[in-house]
Amino acid sequence: MEWEECSDAVGAAMHGDVMKSVKPKVEALLRGTRVLLYQGIRDLRDGVVSTEAWMRELKWDGLAVFLDADCAVWRIGEELAGYVQRSGPLSHVVVYGAGHLLPADNGHAAQEMVKDWVLQAGLFGRHGGMKRAG
Repeated sequence: MEWEECSDAVGAAMHGDVMKSVKPKVEALLRGTRVLLYQGIRDLRDGVVSTEAWMRELKWDGLAVFLDADCAVWRIGEELAGYVQRSGPLSHVVVYGAGHLLPADNGHAAQEMVKDWVLQAGLFGRHGGMKRAG
């Protein structure tokens, strides 16, 4: 079997999931699990504005505190990588220089983001160094 970037078999198997909201699943996860939501700033398929819109409607006790949390400018060394907003178990990251396929578009930022989130380091640490963006 040869690998294909766009496989008809995979497309057919996943067709039932296309355009279904993940909001109920995120709400369920937030009851006991840390959640990392991320996307590229240039994601034309699942853009930042639409994601932030459904996030504002989450049925979650921590939503008001999350929405009031500062957005921190995220840097890797001196390089601007994006911004992070987080509170409690929820982290939302928007990565510069990336689109819908974030790990392919900006692999270095994707790797650093996942590493820091898993290890609870940097902006994902206890204090996080959160500063108001803009």
